[in-house]
Amino acid sequence: MVDEQYYVGIGASAGGLEALESFFKAMPDDSGLVFVVVQHLSPDYKSLMNELLARHTKMEILIAEDQMMTKSNKIYLIPPRHNLTMVNGRLLLKPQVYEKHQLILPIDIFFRSLAKDQEKHAIAVVLSGTGSDGTLGIREIKEMGGMVMAQDEDSAKFDGMPKSSIATGLVDFILPPQRMTTEIMKYIKYPATLGMEKEIQRNNYDDLTKICHILKSFTNVDFTSYKESTLIRRIERRIKLNDCENTTHYIQLLAESDKEKETLYRELLIGVTSFFRDKEAFEALAKGVLSQLDYSKDVIRIWSAGCSTGEEVYSIAIFISEYLTQQNLKCDLKLFATDIDSRALEYAGTGLYPSSIAGDLEPLILAKYFNSNEEGYQINEKIRKLVVFAKHNILKDPPFGKLDLLVCRNLFIYIKNEYQQKILNNFYYALNRGGYLFLGSSESLGDMNDAFEKIDNKWKIYRFRDSYRPQLGLEMNTHIETNLSLRSSDQDSYSLKSRKNLWFEQMLVEVLRQNLSPSVIVDNKENILHIIGDVSPFFSLQTGRFSNKLLTHVNKELSLYINNLLRRLKNDRKTVRIDNILYGHDEERSLNIQGSLIEMHEEDYLLISFNFSDIEKNIKPVTINMSQESQERVKQLELELQLAREGLQATIEELETSNEELQSSNEELVASNEELQSTNEELQSVNEELYTVNNEYQQKIEQLTMLTNDLNNLLKNTEIGALYLDSRLCIRRITPVITRVMNIIDNDIGRPIHHLSVAEVYKDLFHDVEQVLENLNTVEREINDGKGSTYFAKIRPFRTTNYAIDGIILTLIDITQLKQSQNELAAFQERHANTVNTQQT
Repeated sequence: MVDEQYYVGIGASAGGLEALESFFKAMPDDSGLVFVVVQHLSPDYKSLMNELLARHTKMEILIAEDQMMTKSNKIYLIPPRHNLTMVNGRLLLKPQVYEKHQLILPIDIFFRSLAKDQEKHAIAVVLSGTGSDGTLGIREIKEMGGMVMAQDEDSAKFDGMPKSSIATGLVDFILPPQRMTTEIMKYIKYPATLGMEKEIQRNNYDDLTKICHILKSFTNVDFTSYKESTLIRRIERRIKLNDCENTTHYIQLLAESDKEKETLYRELLIGVTSFFRDKEAFEALAKGVLSQLDYSKDVIRIWSAGCSTGEEVYSIAIFISEYLTQQNLKCDLKLFATDIDSRALEYAGTGLYPSSIAGDLEPLILAKYFNSNEEGYQINEKIRKLVVFAKHNILKDPPFGKLDLLVCRNLFIYIKNEYQQKILNNFYYALNRGGYLFLGSSESLGDMNDAFEKIDNKWKIYRFRDSYRPQLGLEMNTHIETNLSLRSSDQDSYSLKSRKNLWFEQMLVEVLRQNLSPSVIVDNKENILHIIGDVSPFFSLQTGRFSNKLLTHVNKELSLYINNLLRRLKNDRKTVRIDNILYGHDEERSLNIQGSLIEMHEEDYLLISFNFSDIEKNIKPVTINMSQESQERVKQLELELQLAREGLQATIEELETSNEELQSSNEELVASNEELQSTNEELQSVNEELYTVNNEYQQKIEQLTMLTNDLNNLLKNTEIGALYLDSRLCIRRITPVITRVMNIIDNDIGRPIHHLSVAEVYKDLFHDVEQVLENLNTVEREINDGKGSTYFAKIRPFRTTNYAIDGIILTLIDITQLKQSQNELAAFQERHANTVNTQQT
């Protein structure tokens, strides 16, 4: 028996009956757990699951009722036509609403409510079934610190549901059902909270420091910016799953196992997201932001920071596309979506999601912006082209710029406050004047309140405020040993000292900005490290994967000059200056570019500065000397390029003609395919339900067959004749004795008894049958078959299990030997009496 109450939610569909039987057969009857089984049930058939499972466990099995309080060592089954949720350990039922082309996902619904209600005490088990129900629910179970298991594909009759869950990378154990019970019992023997936080505080945060250091060495990601509570919660969970005694043993395991490093890294990056999460927030976005954006500009730029697997950024792309269509507006959209998790970005880039997302989307949105296939739903190409995914660390990498909307929801809840302020400071720089910031509902601006104007306080929508003076050059100490090993008594003084240092650094950067021309600092590999002043006239962000390389973002007109300057600066290691460059359309001013070398800590850094000056008379514009051979090579390449363009243009014209015809055919095929896919999904759902019902009935038929065989053997071996008549007095069943005595054969089954001539054996049969039907009293007779055999006949009503009268049963028992014995006894008694009388006389 466990000290804490754990709840096991089990999702199953087609083929799930056998898996459930194996699971509960191996599960101890006194585990102390609460089990809730959620199946895909047909609304038109009564489920026999409780009767079938009762053969494999002694635990009480109950059909869930509304407001039913759960108890340990009991199994609760979802009833047909209902969705099941849990609140404070109490089960709530809600009728399912069946709509055309709408999937019913009861497993996801229950898993989500279980995660919210029980958090660390939730255990999710995904068993055999088709489709992907449960995939979205396990994300929230994992996020709240619960444990997730899935049936292995080899033992699952239908591997759709387990396979979809396993593909998320969130499943802790992949096992056959009978082996799951062992891991569950191991897991619950430890308390949900191991007291790790107090232990870490006693150790002066050394253990947490070691874990962060191991992860940084393995992944090059520094988790010291995460809140200690977040780190501890995830690490505690891994300690339980690995059956470690304490943090010391876990650190040893982590240091030795690359697999565990990768697993912990993935778990620390878990983020719960879904399509159109918090629909009211999107309504507030439309009202407070979309209606205020300037659609006359060339492009609306949006950045989704911490995009995870992409559901949110695609939701925004779809939402704005719908808004533009409804308002009859034409404007290009460009959305940047970034995250530190390369695996999540790869997943998001495909735009392919499980079919269970249909539960989060309106049917019209699903049909318009998604293409259905065997693996689920894929965002259509039009929306995917709007979004550029890139790996990006918002704590280290420079932000995207010139943004109209910046979305960063539910990321700050994991990050320490001081790091949040740096991120918000960078966000302020990234926004255009009048740009908008969209945060999570439980997040705040902290010290940056003056930087933004509140648009919607509930859903945390803010607008850029011009009057705010940003904190330039805000830096943070990311050194693990220093940051995590602070004693609580030193934190206040450290915080004050850090803030003074930050103010001083900000002042220095502001002085540089006001007195130095626009400049860029790069390292020896030409990665941008810092920008001073407004360099937008010389640089522009490029589409595609984000890069820190200087030459990637330099305007094409200047790339040749800057490339030449960098090469000379590295070779000569002296200040290089290129003056009098004609740039843009300004004929009165020329551009000057200067490169300087800065040496610090045995590293080379390059400072590139830009400034304009009036063009001096009699001074020719500067040109970069190129050899005659290079110039001829350029001309040759330009000629080849022109020929290639002409050939390409001819090909394009031919393809355009063919493409128009194909486009027309494709639109018709897409429409037909969507209709067929919707029909197929409905048929698939019905097929799952029928398969489950068929399995239950199959087992019931086997039981009935066994009972019938037992009954037939009993009747045959006891030599008792039995004639069963239904309520219309038609023959329903006979035994061999009846055939022998009354000449009723198997072919007579179904015929009325009055149509048969059995009067010679039992003349009063019809009269006695009618009398029994009339007064329901039993009639007993002795009859002779005319062949020397005597039978005891008994006629009585046939009663069902509900005591309803449903016919007549006649039984015949052979009493020939009994009658002979009685006759012999009577003869013996008569002879004995005669003998006695003779002796007396």
